[in-house]
Amino acid sequence: MCISMDGLVDYHTHSVLSDGSGVYEEMVQVAIKKGLSEIGFSDHICLREADWAVSSIDLPVMTEQISEIKEKYKDYITIRYGIEMDYFLGEESRLEKIINSLPLDYVIGSVHFIGDWNFDTDKSLYGKWDNDELYHIYFELIQKAAKSKLFDVIGHLDIIKKFRVYPESNQKALFEQTIKVLKESDCVVELNTGGLDRPCNEFTPNAELIKMCFAHGVPVTLGSDAHAVSQIGRHFDIAVDLLKETGYTGIVAFNKRGRNNMKI
Repeated sequence: MCISMDGLVDYHTHSVLSDGSGVYEEMVQVAIKKGLSEIGFSDHICLREADWAVSSIDLPVMTEQISEIKEKYKDYITIRYGIEMDYFLGEESRLEKIINSLPLDYVIGSVHFIGDWNFDTDKSLYGKWDNDELYHIYFELIQKAAKSKLFDVIGHLDIIKKFRVYPESNQKALFEQTIKVLKESDCVVELNTGGLDRPCNEFTPNAELIKMCFAHGVPVTLGSDAHAVSQIGRHFDIAVDLLKETGYTGIVAFNKRGRNNMKI
């Protein structure tokens, strides 16, 4: 099914400055062609050395390029400046310093690391803990990320399942506790549609967690996690159907770290 993307945003995208394959102008042109109301750039920022993140020397380059592209296409589409920042426990002051140095519209906070292990790309330590314990370690980091108040959005809430790693027992209490923390911390959750194209083959978060978010009054926004221009706005038709079926009537849009609601 095709839907109109007018009124929709895609806030989770990556360019060649991090681990994407497209440049900003290509991404904007595709977003316009697909009818999105807003596109946000959210290249990776990581305190660890990583070839998939923007290098510190390129931060001014990123800011300049986004500023120029915003101006060039201002009559065609709204462009937002975001980042996806890895959360590291105990490094909050360093994270805050980087965030405050950039003229951002929003910040996505993500957990890709447990200690020095990047579980998002490295499968080698799966099995070190039983899956129930792994889920508790991961979601406790999500809770701490939310409580830090550094982030506007929590990215791909249950990405720990990426490689089809699931808990051995029912973890509903852990999920409920996490979502209560998100609400108390005034965080937005993104419905990340890229999960359908990962091994887990479902949105991050999944429908169960989206329903919990709605029940606790946690607002949502949309992100495709596009690493190629063809992925911008992917699976948004299914995502909007899920949000509407759940009871959501709008998604969050950002401007200079402030929020407004867009109807869906």
